[in-house]
Amino acid sequence: MVRVGSGYISLVILTLAVGLSTASRAQSEQPSSTNPSSANPAPSAVAPAGAQAPAAQAAPTGDQVDPLKRAPNEKQKKQQKRNLNVELSKTYKKWLNEDVIWIITDEERAAFKQLSNDEERDNFIEAFWQRRDPTPDTEENEYKEEHYRRIAYSNEHFAAGIPGWKSDRGRMYIMYGPADEIDSHPSGGSYERPMEEGGGETSTFPFEDWRYRYLEGIGQEVIIEFVDTCMCGDYHMTIDRSEKDALKNTPNAGLTLYEQMGMASKTDRFTGNGLEQLGAGPQSASQATKEFDRLEQFAKLQAPPPVKFKDLEEIVNTKLLTNLMPFDVRSDFVKVTGDTVLVPITIQMKYRDITFANKDGVQRGTVNIFGRVSTLTGRVVQTFEDTAQVDVPAELLPKTAENSSVYWKALPLRPGR
Repeated sequence: MVRVGSGYISLVILTLAVGLSTASRAQSEQPSSTNPSSANPAPSAVAPAGAQAPAAQAAPTGDQVDPLKRAPNEKQKKQQKRNLNVELSKTYKKWLNEDVIWIITDEERAAFKQLSNDEERDNFIEAFWQRRDPTPDTEENEYKEEHYRRIAYSNEHFAAGIPGWKSDRGRMYIMYGPADEIDSHPSGGSYERPMEEGGGETSTFPFEDWRYRYLEGIGQEVIIEFVDTCMCGDYHMTIDRSEKDALKNTPNAGLTLYEQMGMASKTDRFTGNGLEQLGAGPQSASQATKEFDRLEQFAKLQAPPPVKFKDLEEIVNTKLLTNLMPFDVRSDFVKVTGDTVLVPITIQMKYRDITFANKDGVQRGTVNIFGRVSTLTGRVVQTFEDTAQVDVPAELLPKTAENSSVYWKALPLRPGR
């Protein structure tokens, strides 16, 4: 903003300098054109300069306001503010509607839209990635790096008239990663149906079956089918396995086993009320009972993947209550090497704030300590857990209520904020 402002000021100065130069030149030419000895000058090249001189003189002295100095009215101010907000919001809109569109939950999306300034949005985005980080104690966020790698891969391999991340294959790849197995038929053609699809031979559009051995929150042996019915490379996700059958609407072509044997009619495919239009076959009855399972699985695949690290989810969804047990804490630092600082942490607790239990005639108090070191932006640098115990003879416990117990731990950290 400072450089932009300086550029604007420089432009104003340059414009004023040109105006003054023009006025001075007009004034210097005026005497020659207003000389009494030539009251009626003959038309010549000098005449236009004389004629322009009064206008040049009147410009700086008139009531006209320089457009560059004119204060914007209320409507212009609102338009300028609106344009600025649009420009600043482009980055956040891209993040919300493109970068994380397939993995952000409805609750997170609603919360993000309620934020009122860019600082809150930046903090939200950092917390968003942090709660998905599988190793929050390290500087790298493997989840975030893998996510953007998947976006790049999708744009490179699944684009077909639209960016790859917008396609159904790109969406599944970004959400769940590469499939364990892919049965690809890029040219379609002759296809021998499995028995669960009715058996028999037919011809198909290009299609792919992606098989995942296990997807958290969805189940085992998940198969996702994509069909390119337009033959243009635009594969769409489908729940109807008959959609890939190019001969489905051709009479007496691409028949199933039962249809070939006369035990079923091809017209029966279009009179049922099921999710799919598969022809009758040896396993048709068993497949009909699984339609609700397939529908449930299809719905789960549309939802964002669950957040794996629920401990970080609490930071976003709840208000943490700290210092539940009164204690005093002090931290120091000692520079050990050029890139390492030793940070001793000392915690002091009063005996009266510790719960003691009788164990073999001795009163024992136990305190569980959990510590987390984070940067100013909230990124976790290091965590530690420890247990502190205090043993006091039973008869001395009332007299030591005001005594204190001290816990000490030294953490090696890197310099930074």
